[in-house]
Amino acid sequence: MSRIQINSVTKRFGEVTALDGIELDIANGEFFCVLGPPGAGKTTLLRTIVGLERPEEGAVLIGGVDVTDLVPSERNVSIVFQNLALYPDKTVYDNLAFPLRQGREKVSSSEIDRRVRETAALLQIEPLLKRRPANLSGGERQRVAIGRCLVRAPLVYLLDEPLSALDALLRLQMRAELKYLQRDLGRTLVYVTHDQVEAMSMADRICVLDRGHVQQVGTPDDVYNRPVNTFVATTVGMPPMNLVPVRVETGNAEVQLRAGTFSFSSPLDSRIEAITSCNGQELQIGVRPEDVHIGADAPQAIMRCRVIAVEPLGGEAIVDLDLDGRIIKAMTLPDVRFEPDEVVPVQFDLSRIHLFGTEGRSVYAAGGANTFVPAA
Repeated sequence: MSRIQINSVTKRFGEVTALDGIELDIANGEFFCVLGPPGAGKTTLLRTIVGLERPEEGAVLIGGVDVTDLVPSERNVSIVFQNLALYPDKTVYDNLAFPLRQGREKVSSSEIDRRVRETAALLQIEPLLKRRPANLSGGERQRVAIGRCLVRAPLVYLLDEPLSALDALLRLQMRAELKYLQRDLGRTLVYVTHDQVEAMSMADRICVLDRGHVQQVGTPDDVYNRPVNTFVATTVGMPPMNLVPVRVETGNAEVQLRAGTFSFSSPLDSRIEAITSCNGQELQIGVRPEDVHIGADAPQAIMRCRVIAVEPLGGEAIVDLDLDGRIIKAMTLPDVRFEPDEVVPVQFDLSRIHLFGTEGRSVYAAGGANTFVPAA
């Protein structure tokens, strides 16, 4: 079993708290991504799991065993660092063999050779075994680093932004290969990244981390469609979710959201009870760019916005719009043409809006129910 439990872990560096009471339960065989911006505490969390950092408070359990006080070599985990940390003076074969030769486990030369060649075959790097890292491409070095992690057959694999130095096409290829490898091996893998595309495309579950605090843990669908706060909403998704300030006004029979030159209203029901307590307060409407319809796709538009710029992306286009002095983004098909300074009708998909209140917390997610309508 390779379940990982992080129980109330706090790690400080002087006056800086890198991890603040972290609670995580990572299932056996799970591909688990830790997502967050630089400084979120991602690498510190990984180093705490592997044993390179010891927390001031809390405990780390692997397979039900408390490993908090164990050194890395006693935890039966392997890590791939962001800089790959290959030995430049050793061949690929010797880089792969190094963990077996230096570990506490006594491994015969024949067994080392068997494991190295099996791992090389798995990663399709057998022709590279006699080369040194300087004679490898970026993708080849990446495979060697992953191979050195796999060769010991540990309980847990830990990867710290291993694809960040690769070009876009190679990153796409390596994402697919990593996901396939993890499923084939059936081991727990913890993957740290600041790239939400990597997290969304590979993870069984994602932990969104910010300044040492867990913001949300859930499936890619959870964190994308049901973000618990504005931080998650704008971290997951590219382009990020649009946020538009609105003022709440509640009456006897309805709640109304006013934002500049437009407003939405809805009959009061149990789904929006949380909003009624926000009467007179400023909330924020959250709407994904793909849920902002413009031009001919907005037949019921109550807003008109000026086009600021159009960003063609091949299979789609991003249109930047000026909405009452605030820039919002809409996603359109590439063959839809808009010109800068053109004024176009704009319509939100009201079946998919979110509302965020105090400190950016979610107070309402439409979730497919077309509750709000443009106010008359």
